[in-house]
Amino acid sequence: MELQNMERSKDVWPVLDEFWDIYDGKWPVIITDVVDKWPAINWTKRFFQQNYADEKIVVKAVVNRKPAALAVDMDTFISELDTSGPNGWTYLEDELFIVTRPELKKDIGPNVYAEENFFNLFPDEVRPWDCLMLWGSQFSRSSLHMDPYNWNATNAVLYGQKSWMLFPPGQDELLYIYPNRKCHFPLDCVRYDSPIDAFVPDSTKYPHFDKAQYLEVTVTAGEMLIIPTGWYHQAFNEEETLAISSQIMNRNNYLAVLEEIIKGGNISRKKLPAYFNTLLPPDQVRNNNLALLEEIIKEVKLFLSLLHKKILKKGKEVTESVLKDMHQKKVLKI
Repeated sequence: MELQNMERSKDVWPVLDEFWDIYDGKWPVIITDVVDKWPAINWTKRFFQQNYADEKIVVKAVVNRKPAALAVDMDTFISELDTSGPNGWTYLEDELFIVTRPELKKDIGPNVYAEENFFNLFPDEVRPWDCLMLWGSQFSRSSLHMDPYNWNATNAVLYGQKSWMLFPPGQDELLYIYPNRKCHFPLDCVRYDSPIDAFVPDSTKYPHFDKAQYLEVTVTAGEMLIIPTGWYHQAFNEEETLAISSQIMNRNNYLAVLEEIIKGGNISRKKLPAYFNTLLPPDQVRNNNLALLEEIIKEVKLFLSLLHKKILKKGKEVTESVLKDMHQKKVLKI
């Protein structure tokens, strides 16, 4: 069942508190006053061919709807972008290409809606990779999933257009979520993936999916979609589309993120101070309520201090392994 239409921001919000109170961590919204100011809005295929033709990237290739992930050079990927069809496409999904190239990272400008981000407090070894590069041919799509660590997600379209189906929390059974999957990120977490392609669902295999509630929206170049904690979603590229996604841990979702870190087996719940089990997220932390915000930051820092050194060591090894596999053009797990 399709829900009411989503909203687009109109210029700049009157005050940031309106965003915190109405949307952040609660309801998806499209922001229209951020991405068009970034230097990255001018990225083109020619730009990447001239500067990064031989650089390795992680690509998902789908042939007859069967996916495989591999590392290829940028020029090879770009040459395949015009060969897609309904049953086969290519999709660059690279967590580290931008992160490891400061000259690209600086082209992603400020975003006032993501300035408060407690992921910046994480040790480098286990900080979630930021600035995921998403470059898909026509017909390419993501899986139906909820993001790792149950964070708030941003997805900024640089060119092209991207259609979305967004599912409010509490519908796992209707979405047939795979049980007992892990994400294998530097800081391990539970994966929440569905086998369903929401854009062409198989009602015979998944008869209860028809009962799921959802929003459907198209995001165009220069716009940013913010997806709240707990929402499942799937993206479909109506045409060749380049986008960048990032993640946010803030005042409204920090407890949900910490819970996912515990579920991933990184910290024993028994080691947490007793009051962690009774914490409730504040209804709102106004910009001028610095004392309450500082308390939240202290709680997050205390939680992170409990990460064992072997967890940090493993996180560093995961990143190094991914970079090594890319350099050697190995087939990667998906």
